[in-house]
Amino acid sequence: MIKLFFLFLALSITGYIAAFLRNNPGEIIIEWYGWLIKSSVSVIILITLISIIFIFYLIKAIVNLLKIPKRIKNKLIANKQKKGVSALHSGISALIMNEKNLAELHYRKTRSILNENPLKLVLELGISKSEKISNSKQSVLDKMLSHPETRLLALKNSIDYSLKNNDVEKSAKLSELIPRKKNTPRWFYEKLLMVKVNQNNWQEVFTILKLMYKFGKITNKERMDLSGKLYYIQSQYNKSKSNTNLSLKNITLSLKHITDFPPAIAAKANLLYQKDSIKGQKYAEELWKKVPNPDLLNFLLNINKNHTALKILNYISGISKKNKSDFYINVTIAQLAIEAQAWQKAKSFLEKIPKENWTKNIYIMMAKIEKMGHGNIQMSNLWLKESENAENDLCWGCMMCSYVSEVWHFICPKCSSLNKMKWDKFLTFKIKKTPVEITRNKNLKEIIHKNNPEDAARGILDELRGGVDR
Repeated sequence: MIKLFFLFLALSITGYIAAFLRNNPGEIIIEWYGWLIKSSVSVIILITLISIIFIFYLIKAIVNLLKIPKRIKNKLIANKQKKGVSALHSGISALIMNEKNLAELHYRKTRSILNENPLKLVLELGISKSEKISNSKQSVLDKMLSHPETRLLALKNSIDYSLKNNDVEKSAKLSELIPRKKNTPRWFYEKLLMVKVNQNNWQEVFTILKLMYKFGKITNKERMDLSGKLYYIQSQYNKSKSNTNLSLKNITLSLKHITDFPPAIAAKANLLYQKDSIKGQKYAEELWKKVPNPDLLNFLLNINKNHTALKILNYISGISKKNKSDFYINVTIAQLAIEAQAWQKAKSFLEKIPKENWTKNIYIMMAKIEKMGHGNIQMSNLWLKESENAENDLCWGCMMCSYVSEVWHFICPKCSSLNKMKWDKFLTFKIKKTPVEITRNKNLKEIIHKNNPEDAARGILDELRGGVDR
């Protein structure tokens, strides 16, 4: 409507001017170098307008002619960019298909065509992913940090690498670049936790935990679990600084969040024992009746390490009377009875465990009892045979990579996963054939396993087959 109005206005003004010039044609006389030109005003105006239009289009044509080389250059660049982007997409696709050689071939095509394209950096990082981070790879990661699209990926790789190499300073510096927002992936909050734990920056540790819960990265149950374990780690740190009171306060908070966490229970018994040996031992004995676990057992064995194997057996049996149906207690007493050469007692406690629940270690203990206690080689060999297909024994292991450990770790030493160590049955990847030497003076932790549960089991098995006597 507005356009029609202005068009009508323009036509009206043009008509008015045309009518005015027709009624008042006027005359213009131009004399120049002997030339005399006479014409009406309207003709002169028309000639002027035509001249202006002609000059405008002439200049435009000249400009377009001058631009032709630049247009040709831009077209060539655009074609190269198109080829580069096509090669880049093909390289990324090959990378996803795990065709590393094909991905490298496509990457070489992009190298001379594309400059610092974020996707090109991702492709370059991907084709060298199986290698260690070299100077060239670190250079790629540094470039990726300057692009918003690839910053988080660069941080993930760089922080992981620095944590594995115990470069606390660099990992801390990189962690400051992680955005603490709702849409930040959970992985980055976990890495922040790792970095701050490595720095012993406990105020920041619990601040990050609050953010994880606030932004929905963890449930309330997970928050309680993480809090309890972080208080336990803080307690261990304060204990290393000889701050027993603060360490005891931390461990109390840990058990408030997770009441049955074995390392925390044993740690509290140890701290109480340092302040008051009777109180510490009584606390451990009471908890042993409720939640028997290897950490607590090792504490009890340690405070009785100067006693004979038989006295230790009687002591543990005495404090286990109310809970003798427990699987772990039966296995523990059987192992202690073997150390004390109380063969019949060891056998009776193993037989209390339903056969369907027997593990590799139980079969090997039965073989040892038959051979060394009763001299029954045939029966011993039968138990050894059955042990080969039996379930593994319970131990601390990583749910992500199956790394097996004697003790609980907040961060897996192998894959750096956060809070993935569980007390469960784990397969081991490598079994040592060298027998593990066992003496009656070593505590049960050393009896059960030296490097992992299956190693110790295989060590005992080798000794029995070789006829080693105790």
